Amino acid sequence: MHSLSHQFDLICHLSQRDFRLHYTGSVLGILWSIIIPLFQLLVFVFLFGRVVPLGIPDYPAFVFSALLPWTWFNNCVGAAGGLFISNRDLLRQPNFAPATLIVINMLSNLLSYLVSLPILLILLFLYGRSISIVVALFPLLILVQGILIVGIGLIVATMNVFYRDVQHLVRVALSVFFYLVPVFYLPQQFGANLSGWFMANPVAVLIHGYREIFFYQRAPSWEALFLTTFASLIVGGLGYLVYLHQQSQIIDAL
Repeated sequence: MHSLSHQFDLICHLSQRDFRLHYTGSVLGILWSIIIPLFQLLVFVFLFGRVVPLGIPDYPAFVFSALLPWTWFNNCVGAAGGLFISNRDLLRQPNFAPATLIVINMLSNLLSYLVSLPILLILLFLYGRSISIVVALFPLLILVQGILIVGIGLIVATMNVFYRDVQHLVRVALSVFFYLVPVFYLPQQFGANLSGWFMANPVAVLIHGYREIFFYQRAPSWEALFLTTFASLIVGGLGYLVYLHQQSQIIDAL
C-alpha cells in the first residue's frame, strides 16, 4: 500500500514538473498552452468559416470543443516515441518503471487541455450555449481516452527503442489520421457510409463525445461509448503486454 501511494505521489509530482518544464524560460510561460490552440482555431475558422464555408452554426465553438481533446491525443502519441530514449538516464535508476513516463506524458498534456478548457466555456457562453448536466460525463471520456493514450504510447515508446523509425512513422500517421477524426467537420457531411466508418474509429467517437456534451449539451451514443471503452481497454492491455514482453531488454537497448 505504501509503495502504491509513493508511486502515485511520484507520478503526480513528475507530471506537474513536466508540465512546468514545457514553458520554463519562455516569456509567456503557461499562456502558450492557450495561445497555440487558439491560433489553430483561428486558422480553421478562416479556412472553413470564410474561404471554404462548411455551413456549421457557431463554428468556432464547434471546432474548439473537438480541437482540445484531439490536441491532447496528438501531443501524447507524437511525443511517446522519444520518451524512453530521451530519458535513458532516468530509466537506469533502480525501481523506476519506464512505463511511468507514458503516464506522466499523458497527465502532463491533460493539464494543458484543462488549462485551455475555460476558453471553450467562454466561447460556448458567447454563442449562447449553456452547460448542461451531461457535462458530468466529462471525467468518463477523460478516463477512456487516457487509457487509450497510455496503451498506444506504450506500444510506440517500446517499439521505438528497437526500431528508431517508429517515432517518425507515427508523426506522419498522425498528420493523416487527423483528417479521419471529425475535428473541423461533421461526419454526416461525408455521407452515411463514410460517417459510419469514422464513428467506428475510437478516437473519433471520443472526440465526437466531447462535442456532444459541451457543444450540443446531450449525452453521446451509449452504444458507441461502450464499444470505444472496450476498444480502449483492449489497446491499453495490448500496450502493456508489448511493454512487459520487452521490458527487460529496454535498458540494454538504450
